[in-house]
Amino acid sequence: MGTKLERKCVRIIPSVCPTRLHCCYAVIIVLTGAVIALSVALSLSVRRREEDSIKNTHAPCPRGWIEFGSRCFYFSEDTSNWTFSQNFCMALEAQLARFDNMEELNFINRYKGTFHYWIGLHRESPEHPLRWMDNTEYNSSVPIRGEEDYAYLNNNWISSARVYTDKRWICSKPNSYILQC
Repeated sequence: MGTKLERKCVRIIPSVCPTRLHCCYAVIIVLTGAVIALSVALSLSVRRREEDSIKNTHAPCPRGWIEFGSRCFYFSEDTSNWTFSQNFCMALEAQLARFDNMEELNFINRYKGTFHYWIGLHRESPEHPLRWMDNTEYNSSVPIRGEEDYAYLNNNWISSARVYTDKRWICSKPNSYILQC
């Protein structure tokens, strides 16, 4: 009777081969490693996409510039003559500031404070009209004090001075976001 009972137990609980058990462990380890590797690859891919989207985002104005309307303005803290000031602005892919309406002029005057700043108005001689850097004639919306050939802002007015006078300057350029749209 003991051997019959032993045979029945052997049939119910089959003996497992140790090699078979090792194979199962190996498959579990490989599958776990694959899941971890895929998780890491996916998170790196998401991070790369986020970094790319940050790189491709365009700020409206460069750092240190101030946006107003469709333009970006740079207010210098240094002083120099009109020619140097214009060359400085051109190096920044801009030009000495221009305003097209009183709203822009009021913004510039509020922001500039009490300092005098070169702007992009100039003329060849007192007999010629004042022109902006793009050669557009000034519409005389604000009268200009003085008879010199280069314009600057001082205390809510526009005045003129000789080219070699040292003043701060304001650069302006179109807002890069507006250009891309």
